[in-house]
Amino acid sequence: MNFYSHMVEKSLFIFICCGLLFLASCTGTQKLSETDYHSSTKDAKQVVNQLPSYSETLKTAEGKGRAIVSEPGNTERVTLIFASNRAKSLVTVRNSIGIQGGQLLTDGDTLLVYNKVDKYARKIPVRGGNLDHINRLASLNILDILNYTVNLEDVQNVLENDQSFQLLLSTGTKVFINKESHYINEIIQPEDSELPYSKIQYEGYTEINDYMLPRRITIFGAEQKSKIALQLNNLELNSRIDSLTIQLPDDIRIYHQ
Repeated sequence: MNFYSHMVEKSLFIFICCGLLFLASCTGTQKLSETDYHSSTKDAKQVVNQLPSYSETLKTAEGKGRAIVSEPGNTERVTLIFASNRAKSLVTVRNSIGIQGGQLLTDGDTLLVYNKVDKYARKIPVRGGNLDHINRLASLNILDILNYTVNLEDVQNVLENDQSFQLLLSTGTKVFINKESHYINEIIQPEDSELPYSKIQYEGYTEINDYMLPRRITIFGAEQKSKIALQLNNLELNSRIDSLTIQLPDDIRIYHQ
């Protein structure tokens, strides 16, 4: 092979390699752009105004659901019966064989836990408290979970990718919204929020009495090692709820934690 032919083949080899590297980089960039967020062409008002917001019309919710509580080394299936207004939420827990294990009442600041099996009651602060198992779900207002409300004045930045908008709130919370449906898919809290959960994921939006609400909700623990997967089977909206209280027996003392 003469010198000229050798140089031509070498140049062709280099050209092909460079072409392959270019194609690989383009493919990598395309995949990256599907997940990476950049500044949105829409402002906060445009995005927030498209979110279903029922804070003014949805006053109560009650129903039943099944939950799978998963944590390292343990998985438990329970049935939850709940009732909630905008101020309080009451959850009754039954195990897989129908035995009522306890009741949990929250006002947003504290959680009152009544354990009927072990016969004790304790009151725990929602922020920074030692919440575990089903307590994480019960410490949150059911209506707030079903219809998470975003206040326009809290939005500091709007990002987007091909599928979703991402709202960055003044609290450090990130809200992910599906571009097509305009429903919230996920909420992620900052590590220093002191809330009992790190993120909430929503699926299975269904119309119920003209309200679009999720049927499947997954709540991840603050330590990100446990989660509660809730499937709503029954849901009644704006029904009359007279009072949300736990009737403790006279011999049950409330411990504060």
